[in-house]
Amino acid sequence: MKISGSKERNITFAEMSNEYIELVKAWVAKPHVCRWWTDSWSKEIFQDTSYEKNESFIHGSTIICVDDVPIGLSQIYFSSFSSETSLSCDECGLRFFIGDAEYLKQKLGRVIISKLVEGIFRATKIERIVCEPQADNWPAIISLKRAKFRDHGRVRRANLSLIRLSLPRNLVERKLK
Repeated sequence: MKISGSKERNITFAEMSNEYIELVKAWVAKPHVCRWWTDSWSKEIFQDTSYEKNESFIHGSTIICVDDVPIGLSQIYFSSFSSETSLSCDECGLRFFIGDAEYLKQKLGRVIISKLVEGIFRATKIERIVCEPQADNWPAIISLKRAKFRDHGRVRRANLSLIRLSLPRNLVERKLK
């Protein structure tokens, strides 16, 4: 499915809820997602449905929608919740994927990441957002770099070769005003 018009205007985020569980399970099982998505991250997604209110852009999982159609998922996390990523107290981690294969290869990644980043920085006092995709996950790495994330090179975590990328608040400050 090709997206028409302004991509940025069409992207929204919905709270993770029970209504999305089966859809997310189906996405996580797809080859283009399960190749890079860890089972422990999925457990966090389903825990997010048990919270009374999952604050978008503050912590937890959100559903990525285009024209109100769910197409993917994002997770925001902090150091105390992650054994995979080393974060300082003024940083948060970001994970994301496009689960609906019809929306791949449309250059939505940069737009989605930019909107997520803007939401995180508006809702929190976080100074830096960190993302560590696997070194062979070129679609994610390219999307992050296009969204102004800086490459800090390879890191090894839990038998994985990752690329550490980050985006400091000051690089998007003008957009937030």
